[in-house]
Amino acid sequence: MSGRPSASGAGAGSALRGLRDAPWILATPGTVCHTVTVQLCRAAGFSPRARHHADDFATVLSLVAAGLGVSVVPAMAVQDGRADGVRLEALPTRRRTRIAYRKGAAGHPAVAAFVAAIGESCGFAPSVRSGVRRL
Repeated sequence: MSGRPSASGAGAGSALRGLRDAPWILATPGTVCHTVTVQLCRAAGFSPRARHHADDFATVLSLVAAGLGVSVVPAMAVQDGRADGVRLEALPTRRRTRIAYRKGAAGHPAVAAFVAAIGESCGFAPSVRSGVRRL
C-alpha cells in the first residue's frame, strides 16, 4: 500500500479494513512512519499486528513482495508508482513534508537542486509561504 499519510486517516479506513487480520510490516516504534500507520489502522477500526519492523522502504517493499506482510509506504518510496511483486493502492491521505535550510540559502544551487529533486520525487511542485518552503 502506498499513499501520503495524515494523522486523520480520513477515507483510508475502507481501504485498510480488509487488512485487519494481515501480518503487518511496520517501521520502528517511535518513528513518524510507525505512528502514522498505527493511526491509519486505528481509524479503520483495528490495531495492526506487527510481524516485522523495518525502516528502509526498499526493505519494506521486499518483505511485502515476499508475502511476509502488508505495509503503508509514502508515494516517494516507489519508483514510477511501481514496485516489483507488490500491488500498490493509493490511500486518500496526505502528509506534509517540510525542508529546513538556513535563512537566505534558498538561492544556493545545491539547496535549490535538492528542493526541486524532493518535490519531483513526491510529484509536487514546491511552494513558498511566509518564508517556509512547502512540498
